[in-house]
Amino acid sequence: MSVRRATLGWLLAAALGLGAQESTSQHERLAAIERDQASLPQLILSQQSHQRIGFHGLQADPAWIAIDLGRTVTPDRIAVFPARSQLAERVPSPGFPAAFDVEIAETEDFARAIRIVRWSEPLPGAGEHLPFLIFSGNGATGRFIRLRVTGLRPDPDQSDRQYFRIGEIVVLADGLNVALHAPVSSSASTESARRWERINVNDGYLWCLPLLGASPSPTHGFQSGVSVAAVVADRSWVEVDLGDVMPIDQIHLVPAHPRDFADSSGFGFPTHFRVLGDAGTPTETVILKELEPVWPADALPNPGSAQVMVATPGLSARRIRVSCQALWRRGPGSGKGPDEHVFALSELQVWRGRTNIAAWRPVLAADATQTTGWSPEALTDGYSSRHQLIDWDAWLDGIERGEHLREEAKTLRAGLALEHERWQQRLVLIAISAAVLIALLAAIALLLLRTRAGRERDVLRMRIARDLHDEIGAGLSHLAMQSDLAKQHLKQGDLHGDRLDAMSASARELIDHMRDIIWLLAPKAGDWRDLARRMEAIANRLLEGIPHSVVVTGTPPDGQPAIAWSRDVVSFMKEALTNARRHSQAQHVRVSITWSERLVIEICDDGTGFDVNDARPHGGSGLDNLRQRAAALSATLELHSSPGQGTRIQLSVGIEAI
Repeated sequence: MSVRRATLGWLLAAALGLGAQESTSQHERLAAIERDQASLPQLILSQQSHQRIGFHGLQADPAWIAIDLGRTVTPDRIAVFPARSQLAERVPSPGFPAAFDVEIAETEDFARAIRIVRWSEPLPGAGEHLPFLIFSGNGATGRFIRLRVTGLRPDPDQSDRQYFRIGEIVVLADGLNVALHAPVSSSASTESARRWERINVNDGYLWCLPLLGASPSPTHGFQSGVSVAAVVADRSWVEVDLGDVMPIDQIHLVPAHPRDFADSSGFGFPTHFRVLGDAGTPTETVILKELEPVWPADALPNPGSAQVMVATPGLSARRIRVSCQALWRRGPGSGKGPDEHVFALSELQVWRGRTNIAAWRPVLAADATQTTGWSPEALTDGYSSRHQLIDWDAWLDGIERGEHLREEAKTLRAGLALEHERWQQRLVLIAISAAVLIALLAAIALLLLRTRAGRERDVLRMRIARDLHDEIGAGLSHLAMQSDLAKQHLKQGDLHGDRLDAMSASARELIDHMRDIIWLLAPKAGDWRDLARRMEAIANRLLEGIPHSVVVTGTPPDGQPAIAWSRDVVSFMKEALTNARRHSQAQHVRVSITWSERLVIEICDDGTGFDVNDARPHGGSGLDNLRQRAAALSATLELHSSPGQGTRIQLSVGIEAI
């Protein structure tokens, strides 16, 4: 029998341990991926309040869109972003080509074009679910970049027509997007002002916010003083002094989005403004002019959190100024006064190649707000209102690595889910095996009982069978039901550790019941001292987690106890201790076991107590069971309890040997 008990324990313990050991390394890798992802740039959705979504190309033979870079370049990388009119993470991008070639040439007719890459989606429709594509320039050189579409999409509104959409094409060379605002041509397009135009394909506006790092920002940026008037005619301005006249490739205006204000991206971005080089000098240069239509209409729709990127080929200047004609309405002052208008930017960047030459340069302003987070110096500190600002190379490297990590995590989670499913199947199989083993043990027990003659042995056989049914059968049914529920939760993707913990607790309780029953059925279950040790162990086990004491006095007699007598005494003790654990809410339980001419078991607790005249004080049949077990032993039972005064149960029974 000891071999069978060990086998049953090993089977259930193995079931509970399977999967956890096998999946440890996968869980550790997932945790490492999550830490790595937290340090990388994130794909943050852009509100696209500027209304510039991308390019919509009609069916043509061939269908293409080309960009004149203005000079011969050797691209380091080319990134192609989809056009998304519906902003939500991981939503499809209708119209993204199913296949295309990226070509470069020195002449506009692409007579001697070099194909940089040929791409096609791995599965039908997969391209419409990509966040972006990044390709190496492969060392090719040329002035003109062309995206030639070889896989169009069917138009959902017109079945006989096909089309494609592109959100943005970024061509990186020496750290800059050399395609920014370069002339664009196409074989066919649908021109819809702002929303769908060729110029949108390289305007710097993406479906996500580019060039944002993972580190949070310590500042909001620059904010002017408050103006009652909306139209200020260049009286509100801010400028950065580069220290010397320098060649400038690009200027980036980063809108403010302060955390301590109502969620308003594009906070303080002027409705009408100019960007000037060396303002007020004979060499003043108008870099960008957004003045029409005149106020109160918006000359430039508020860009939200998206950077306004301006290409400045051939420009050299020392001072870069943003000069406002009309300000952004912040709202009413106190609810009673006139409207308030302000001008704000989180950062002004001036790029020369890979370097932001405006970083930490002095800032001058017509007027400024100096409060927590707002200062002129914050305009060149390298942060937007929310994030650290980084360059194109760092951003593309970060999001590319982030996508690789996302795919790796997805594969790991799928593997873990499959392993959990296999683990559940093994658990069910082991539970069935345990049931068969328990049934075999029950059959052996019944066979032993049949060898005993007389009515007393028949009664004992029925009691043992009832215990197997009530304790073990119910426990197996509960465990099987929990396994089925766990499989359902696994399929739904919401399996949690709490349910596995419950299954583990049920299995351990089942093992304890089996050990008690097997011990009673063993041909040589032991002498009176073995029974005494078993009773003390049961008390400590059932009261685990509750402050308690077990006191044994006297010496058990020699010889062996009768099996039926041992069963009834152990069952009585387990019933009484279970009642105390479940219902008493005791702070301490004391168990006294006294051996003399009789065995006296006393269980006292300082719990809530109950009315002994109430037949079912806790809605169950615990007291009835105690009285029945005492009657079966021909024992004396004393019950003392009252509400709020705890409970004392004493059983005094004559010792019955074999």
